[in-house]
Amino acid sequence: MLIWAVGGGKGGTGKSLIANGLGLRLAERGSRVVLVDADFGGANQHTYCGLRHPGANLGRFFEGKASLEELILETRIPGLRMIPGNLNSPNTDGLTSAHKLKFFRHLRKLDADHVLLDLGAGTQYDTLDSFLLADVKVAVITPEPLAIENFYLFVKNLQFRQLGAVLGEMRLRDAAREVWKNRAAMGIATVLDLARHMGGTSAEFLERYRRERATLRLHLVLNEVREFRQVDQAMAARSAVLKFFQIPVDYAGFVHHDKDLWHQFGQSPGPILKGASFAMTHGLESVLDGILKARAERGLP
Repeated sequence: MLIWAVGGGKGGTGKSLIANGLGLRLAERGSRVVLVDADFGGANQHTYCGLRHPGANLGRFFEGKASLEELILETRIPGLRMIPGNLNSPNTDGLTSAHKLKFFRHLRKLDADHVLLDLGAGTQYDTLDSFLLADVKVAVITPEPLAIENFYLFVKNLQFRQLGAVLGEMRLRDAAREVWKNRAAMGIATVLDLARHMGGTSAEFLERYRRERATLRLHLVLNEVREFRQVDQAMAARSAVLKFFQIPVDYAGFVHHDKDLWHQFGQSPGPILKGASFAMTHGLESVLDGILKARAERGLP
């Protein structure tokens, strides 16, 4: 089973749309898919699935009142099921590390081939940690300067969060904070510089961090494309992340803007089935193929 996380930083880039489309495409190919609305501050995946009034939601799991399996709802698509998000939850970092690890343990027990997490916007710890724990990390941007800037900041915060987690496990966080305070005098400018410095005091830490760092590879999706030349902006974002953070990004493809899609929200079947244009449908197919091909080239399922 693979856990996918769909995030990327800025709100309004269409993360829920892409998560829904990828889930649908996987189900159409014969996979058992569970789509989880993990946007803890703005759950709306039920609308994309054409479910107007979902009953129990993810909040009941974190309250200890229901298992994830009990929260699963059927959709009209064979093979595609979903878990609604908590509509009443404020978008705060309210989950402890124990909560998140328990959440992922239970996700991996679901009867599914693929579990897709539709994450919220921003760089809250809940979002960053969920993204880092996923097997397939999908980032969605639009061809707008602000969206690309937010993607850059999202990746920057991801690497800080990842490093902090490893430092915490190795009980080196306090020592690393002191080093970071004096980073200018020590010639430390980046997260990798800090990691190398801490590795000089603990070879075990350096090996552990390298293993975690190797999992930080992203699949980039460009949404809301109106002109083909806008694809160049995704290439620029990809290059910037590789240059400044040494984090590899696989460009998965782009999805066209569909000007009539908004008319279909709240209807059943959902907008991806009823309202998507041929160009959008083809784009989602290509994006899924791009992600699966990149994984296959690295020998991953």
